[in-house]
Amino acid sequence: MLPNRIDVRIADTISQTIDSERATTDTTTGAWRARCEVARIAMLADSERRVVLSHIATRRGEAAASNLAQSASEMRTSAIFILSRKLS
Repeated sequence: MLPNRIDVRIADTISQTIDSERATTDTTTGAWRARCEVARIAMLADSERRVVLSHIATRRGEAAASNLAQSASEMRTSAIFILSRKLS
């Protein structure tokens, strides 16, 4: 499968996950806003993610960017596992 198509499928899976969590989560909390920020970053292609994280590092510091990068990577990995179960 082409990389662009994989990124689209990962983004769709993350979006669906966030939508389903929204129904059972208090969306007024800081934790929810942080989760949504991670999801937005995780849905980006690699090159776009690097640009966004670079801007975050400049504005909020390297530690914040690193934490977001790690969380986004974990969210993408979870999405890949969900996709692989669907394909099996």
